[in-house]
Amino acid sequence: MRVTKKFAAVAGGLALTGGLLVGGAGAASAEPQAASDCPSGYFCVWSGSNYTGRRQQVAGTSKDLTNYTVFQSFKSWYNRGSSCDFKWFSEKNHSGSSGTVPRGFKKSDNATHYIKSNTWVNCR
Repeated sequence: MRVTKKFAAVAGGLALTGGLLVGGAGAASAEPQAASDCPSGYFCVWSGSNYTGRRQQVAGTSKDLTNYTVFQSFKSWYNRGSSCDFKWFSEKNHSGSSGTVPRGFKKSDNATHYIKSNTWVNCR
């Protein structure tokens, strides 16, 4: 099973319609201590379980997240978007399989996940 599909299965079982992750202008890295370290308005991912390790975040839409290392191998995520759900794609240019992470949703597990592009949807 591909990592993206595994992630989609986990996310889908939690009332998500797809996958996960961030990109675009504003991607950054940090050494966070908790999910609450994710700034408001961003989708954040961490390289380790329980929101540990290296963090990267995205606030905008991105057609290519492959230059951001953590988006290619993460175990924790948090959609701290201020008004939208986060839509991820398994391939660049908003293609491949996809899923949606509701605003406010966060999760950590031991599986390794990735995303290659993203957009924001269902804005309120």
